[in-house]
Amino acid sequence: MRKILSTLILAAACAAATASPDRAPFEVQGVLEQQKQIRTEVETGKGAYGGLDANARRELATRQERLFKLLEGRRYEDLSESEREGAHGDLAWIAQAARSGEEKLVCERIRPIGSNRVERVCKTAAQRRAEQEARNQNVEMLRQQGRPTM
Repeated sequence: MRKILSTLILAAACAAATASPDRAPFEVQGVLEQQKQIRTEVETGKGAYGGLDANARRELATRQERLFKLLEGRRYEDLSESEREGAHGDLAWIAQAARSGEEKLVCERIRPIGSNRVERVCKTAAQRRAEQEARNQNVEMLRQQGRPTM
């Protein structure tokens, strides 16, 4: 339960960061050190990034190389707006890559009933499965009571 709650809080923070055009600046040296640590985890096969499949490892390496080239010897203030957006996107992807299948966010664009506005809804695989099970239980309960279902 605590893990799900922390995932929801992180998802809300990521959604807020994605929605706002002015993302919070990051400390470049700290990001570079973090990426070096992640690379070590991948190479040793340990830690959160140790169990990535081959495709995820290649994508991770590509994004890390792009970050290293972009950030080496620079400060956050030196980056253009498009470079900042690219760096934030790469960092978000890298953070998401470490999550297991149950913790990964799956986003979809939906149009709520009665509205023409499309909304982006992100949920973990576990949340989606729990909602589906709850719907199935409700349908079964209605069926047992003899009420019509759609």
